[in-house]
Amino acid sequence: MDEKKLFDIVESYRDDIINTLRRWINVPSLGTARTAENAPFGDEVRRMLDTALADANAMGFETYDCDGYAMHAQMGGGERTMGILCHLDVVPVGEGWTKDPWGGEVEDGKIFGRGTADDKGCGVLSLYAMKAVREAGIPLKDGVRLILGCDEETGMTDMVHYASKIKMPDYGFSPDAEFPVINIEKGHLYIRLEGRAGDEPGDIAVQELNAGERANVVPGTAYALLKVKDRSAFEKKLSAIATETGFDLKTEDTGESIKLIATGLGSHASMPQLGKNAAGMLLIALDRLEIGGQMGKMIKAVAEKIGIEYDGAKLGIACKDEQSGVLTCNIGILRGDESFISIVLDIRAPISADCSALCGSAVMALKGSGVGVSLMSASEPYVVSADHPVVKGLIDAYTEVTGQQGYAFAIGGGTYSRMMPNTVAFGPNFPGDTDMCHMPDEYMDIEKMMKAAKIYALAIAKLAGAEE
Repeated sequence: MDEKKLFDIVESYRDDIINTLRRWINVPSLGTARTAENAPFGDEVRRMLDTALADANAMGFETYDCDGYAMHAQMGGGERTMGILCHLDVVPVGEGWTKDPWGGEVEDGKIFGRGTADDKGCGVLSLYAMKAVREAGIPLKDGVRLILGCDEETGMTDMVHYASKIKMPDYGFSPDAEFPVINIEKGHLYIRLEGRAGDEPGDIAVQELNAGERANVVPGTAYALLKVKDRSAFEKKLSAIATETGFDLKTEDTGESIKLIATGLGSHASMPQLGKNAAGMLLIALDRLEIGGQMGKMIKAVAEKIGIEYDGAKLGIACKDEQSGVLTCNIGILRGDESFISIVLDIRAPISADCSALCGSAVMALKGSGVGVSLMSASEPYVVSADHPVVKGLIDAYTEVTGQQGYAFAIGGGTYSRMMPNTVAFGPNFPGDTDMCHMPDEYMDIEKMMKAAKIYALAIAKLAGAEE
């Protein structure tokens, strides 16, 4: 195989890759309710799927539209099929952007926009990597299929539907995480904390609590609508709390109420240390403002047992193991009014953790506070041996392109990898990169994009290519 020829072909696609990605970013593919039989996730996701289908068809690939749940682009044949799994849906924009989230702006060698890194960029890179392998004339022993799904961010029902219609590939990778190779994904739990208050409020009464749109995102903003008897005393106390904690806390006078706004920094829930949880900040501030009654008691319990901590220590669920690292805990969604509070926690647990035990520990930590604990859902850890041929082949491709020795490691994120046999996560972030998934001003660095495209092209050639 002439690797230089392959890489030169990839490089020749630079402008096409940039322009294609910018067009894909222009489509705000946020999932919504079904709008038509072939639009199970709404009109904009359908439009994004049609855009990707048109581009794949224009490149000459065999395509398939799976009822609007997903699509694929395929080349070659054989007894086995190599799969590449990406997704076209994105998380909500959130706060803190300085760029147009749907603009695809190019500045300082970067492309900005929601979904750039997670995961439209990878879909584009994979499509052009396949094209490069074909143009280089590399013979294939296996078929190669790029699957682009539409519901990765909210449940992966797209892949369940796809697998019910067509046989999944036999092996492959999902370019939706980090290089070199991710062979372990932690267990994933959603836990709901919920409580009710029926007593008379004190001098400060909660009318509304709100933070977060998706549990798998660290909320960058949070607010509470408050009924305050002594506004002067309230403002003075809040100022002292802001000074003491260093939190960004501001108020707006809505007439009958005061809106207390906490501003943090959004990030992916699997890496809460990269963000600043505004929901936790808000709860801590409300606790120190001394909200009265049962509502105040519940707020205090959550503020003290979780707050802005992300290791689960005070909640009694902190744990770690050598293979997959530490547990992370994120307050992803906060809702409430004068009579109830509801919180959804996104927990990424090491592979050695017992999910039932974690839930039980949270129950005990909040016992007596009036906050109930329930397990909404749980996904088991996903592990592929570091000695698996796919893992070794991907490591070889990464090592050859970068000149850096590859290795396999664990992450807290959950990818499409678990939806297909013999599959692992593979890029696009390089070691040391800031992970921009779910963050404001999400971007991909163009030079690193091109390097990733070469890695993907070589991986396809190595794993699906015929032996010379």
